Amino acid sequence: MPTEVDEFRELARKYWAGEAIECPKHRGVTMTGSFVQTTFADHLFLTCPRGKETIQIPQRPKQMEFFDQQVEGLVENLQRGDQILCYRCQSKMEVDTKENPNTGYADYTFTCVRCFSWGTWSGHPSAAKIGSAPTAGTQKKKQ
Repeated sequence: MPTEVDEFRELARKYWAGEAIECPKHRGVTMTGSFVQTTFADHLFLTCPRGKETIQIPQRPKQMEFFDQQVEGLVENLQRGDQILCYRCQSKMEVDTKENPNTGYADYTFTCVRCFSWGTWSGHPSAAKIGSAPTAGTQKKKQ
């Protein structure tokens, strides 16, 4: 089951990609969205025309997808036991890992709990070595 951070990440991703955003409460209804920039707290506001619910997503800094090397660095940091922080706003990252215990192959999704920036990486965790030859791990393509 997706967490609130996962849901906000996907809603923000769809907004910035220009995709239709389906209301989580009213299936089949497309939400309208707007970006509101203030001096202290930029936000996305998504409104459902049917139920008049509004979802407010903080966006300072603006959400982005991390580069391949950044995500590989997060995997390497995770293997060393370092604290995993967002490159953009230095907030904690939520890490979702799906690992195959037979092969050791793992899928990682890193999501910032503040700006909802994210990145994914797939491969054997020991293959994550920044600055070395290309790794066996690969970045998942944008969906």
